[in-house]
Amino acid sequence: SADAAHELQTPLTILQGELDNAVQNAKVGSEEQQRYSSLLEEVRRLKAIVQKLLILARADAGRLELKLEPTDISTMIESAAEDASVMAPHLQIEKKIVPGIRVKADADLLAQAVRNLTSNAVKYNSESGFIRFELSVRDDKAILTISNSSLVIPEQDRQRIFDRFYRVDLSRNKRTAGTGLGLNLAREIVLAHHGDLVLNNVSGNVVSFTVSLPKFS
Repeated sequence: SADAAHELQTPLTILQGELDNAVQNAKVGSEEQQRYSSLLEEVRRLKAIVQKLLILARADAGRLELKLEPTDISTMIESAAEDASVMAPHLQIEKKIVPGIRVKADADLLAQAVRNLTSNAVKYNSESGFIRFELSVRDDKAILTISNSSLVIPEQDRQRIFDRFYRVDLSRNKRTAGTGLGLNLAREIVLAHHGDLVLNNVSGNVVSFTVSLPKFS
């Protein structure tokens, strides 16, 4: 899987470059430009999937190399909340983020995990709903909880929600774009940082995930 994902990166990068040029050279607003732009988005989506598969394959093989350094996770979550407000201006963004919390992390990989959780909170939300970001310290651990309004996840789906390529019936019915890799990838990244990612038990129409990571003093 790692070899296949690695080999796919080069042709996809070349294809993306060619389509970028085609978009730039096409007449502005033309049907041709719109078609090239649509294809370009699909290639970008394929590259993102390949990158996720490459990370997962490395994790499976025990070769997920982390470039650990003190990381201000408070700033990272503030940025994620801002991204959510841009992606979904119709949603209410709530924040309860303790400033200055640091963890020892690979900032790029940890940001990928946070992006995956944030993206899910946006995609699987209800109309005029909310996303809540909470970050605090408990028992020498940084505790991040991302919650969002949503339909209740059935118990049979809760048991498999972190499985690769698995998507709950709720998301299929909504025809929401996705591969079923995001949550599994986020969990693998968190586990590689000696932390944990769990789906919380909550009442009402709320979905909530909690990440716990060792706090860096």
